[in-house]
Amino acid sequence: MGKKKKIRDEFDEIFRSGDESRIKKMLAKYPWLLDEVSGKMDKSMLEQREIIAATGVMEDELAGPVKIDDIVLCLNVDFNIRKSEDEVKRILNEVENLGLVKHESSGWILTSEGGQVCDEVLNRTFKDFDL
Repeated sequence: MGKKKKIRDEFDEIFRSGDESRIKKMLAKYPWLLDEVSGKMDKSMLEQREIIAATGVMEDELAGPVKIDDIVLCLNVDFNIRKSEDEVKRILNEVENLGLVKHESSGWILTSEGGQVCDEVLNRTFKDFDL
């Protein structure tokens, strides 16, 4: 297992450098790395989508920008997901860089693209929910 850790560390360094040819060589030589990277990316994307959905729910409920503690509460109550304020803030910053949310002085709001992501998540999550 020590060898795999060393390979992972080397790959992480190459991945951060952005050297596409070296990344491709590593993935060709160690195809199992692709599964690991894909799994990490899938988890990250799922977390981002959950945060966007919770932001959208609270934005609708409060009719305006949403504070991080409101997002944490929504995740906990509506989605049964436990995240710290620091985790939520980190993810909000990631999705802000993707253009899905905006930070305003009074809180966070969805962009139109973020609103579409939110709708997709809510429709998929609550499709069998009857009122």
